[in-house]
Amino acid sequence: MNEIKQGLSRRAFLGLGATAAVAAGAAGLVGCAPGSGAETKEPSGQSAGQATSSPSGEPAFMAKPEVPSDVLETKSCDVLVIGLGISGIVAARAASEAGAKVIGIEKQAQIGTIGLSGDFGIYGSKIQQDLGMELASKEEVVNQLMKDMTFRPHASLLSYWYDHSGEDFDWLISESDYEVVPTSATPASGEKENVIRPKCYPVLEGYDRSKELFPFFNGSVTTEPSVGWCLESCQQIAEANGAELLFGMFAEQLITDDSGRVTGAYVHDKGGDYTQIDASKGVILCCGDISGNPEMLDYYVPWVEGIAPFYPNLDVKGDVANTGDGHRMGMWAGGHMEKGPLAPMTHHMGAALGVDAFLQLNVRGERFMNEDIPGQNIMDQLSTQPEMRAWQIIDSKWPEQLSVQGTGHGYVNYYIPESEADQWPAVVGEEMSASFSGYTTDSMFEAAITHKADTIEELVEMMGLPKETAIASINRYNELCAKGVDEDFGKDPRRLFPVETGPFYACEFGDAGMLVCMGGLDTDAECHALDDNMEPIPGLYVAGNTMGNRYKVEYPVTEAGISLATALVFGRLAGTKAAAGE
Repeated sequence: MNEIKQGLSRRAFLGLGATAAVAAGAAGLVGCAPGSGAETKEPSGQSAGQATSSPSGEPAFMAKPEVPSDVLETKSCDVLVIGLGISGIVAARAASEAGAKVIGIEKQAQIGTIGLSGDFGIYGSKIQQDLGMELASKEEVVNQLMKDMTFRPHASLLSYWYDHSGEDFDWLISESDYEVVPTSATPASGEKENVIRPKCYPVLEGYDRSKELFPFFNGSVTTEPSVGWCLESCQQIAEANGAELLFGMFAEQLITDDSGRVTGAYVHDKGGDYTQIDASKGVILCCGDISGNPEMLDYYVPWVEGIAPFYPNLDVKGDVANTGDGHRMGMWAGGHMEKGPLAPMTHHMGAALGVDAFLQLNVRGERFMNEDIPGQNIMDQLSTQPEMRAWQIIDSKWPEQLSVQGTGHGYVNYYIPESEADQWPAVVGEEMSASFSGYTTDSMFEAAITHKADTIEELVEMMGLPKETAIASINRYNELCAKGVDEDFGKDPRRLFPVETGPFYACEFGDAGMLVCMGGLDTDAECHALDDNMEPIPGLYVAGNTMGNRYKVEYPVTEAGISLATALVFGRLAGTKAAAGE
């Protein structure tokens, strides 16, 4: 049995520099309640919900478990994939197609993905070519994304994503049966269960990216009813190629040899029985993000305090599944966290009219921002306001104001009269969300608002705002709209709409929640985990949300579906590289 290295450098531990000091003396964790079931023996490793301390003062998540002494079975393979979410199942398929003997493990009972996810930010797919889409250049896209994230990610990773995302998406769907619909609003025929549709397409008439504070790149596609059918296809292909995919299995720690090469991992089942899996060519960590581990979240991203994590998937024990397992295992094996700052995905989807640029007041009745920004940035602003709440205020002229709003994820641009609603079944209806489809009707709007009133004074009372301050703020905003210049916050004059014609409406904006926290192990452009000298750790690859250097500071919403697309692209690359031992 190979010995696991115990050393962990201070640089590997700190990772984020000054941010690390926030939790230097942290003692415990708050975990999700475990699911009910028969009593099981506890594995030697620390779970996300266990409190522990270290003589060095390191937080509990850095405490490395002992090497298990009761391994019941040993398995061998060429490539071991830990975590079978989007990136992991793609990596398993890619490695198996390259001829490698693959073992994949997942602590959930099935492929780990959020059920409603399906957007892919891709370039150069045959789907896009067949639809005649005009796509932005790599120069424009990559530079904008780098600006959105303050030039802290690695541009080489974004460049690789742009160059390969289209062909990788075509590969992803190559063995599936599906229907392609030509626009975002086109109903599917119903002849096939799986559908691909373009997102926010055709481009909103008159939309000019060059005039936008946050331009949106049209071209993303959505898999319906979710990404699930794409991943099930990968599972079937991998298993047909001989891959052994083990669900309900927990990875605890990596195995390294005397040279520092990663050669496998110790894993255990729900009952705590250990298996050693040896991997002759490499191990790929695809274990998801850290936002289900409160201590890691507090340590690396203390600025998200008060924003609730919202990742619904549970492991077979009934505990939240995204607990930073891959990050910790990678650091124990000599890797380290990227310098960050990490990029929480906290994009707000708005309310009755999505994130459109209507007036907003905080709970003190004060206007506090340029409202003409995407949902991610709206949540950034809300996080600095009292109670992290605000009110979007709209008057009765809203239907004629939608077409000049910004476009993209979370925006509402199209008003459909009730008399025409039955002509738009793909995007309007009782079960539809305007902020997801971009389309709305009077009944959809009325059902989604928080308050409606005939006068501003009555509306202010319904919202519970300080009356004098709120009315003064609305009057000031109306003055700026009349001038056509936002002297206070610089909003685009095209979206300065006064609040003056009743009835009046208010929509409450609260905590958007955090889907995942983007940030992971320092990684190069070929998915190798890097050591303290920025050199590849032999035998260790990373993809998905365990991978660093893709997103920093801010998750960008100028490109819808970039999260799934980079998971796909780097999952496939990691599987190919690991199979080749490169």
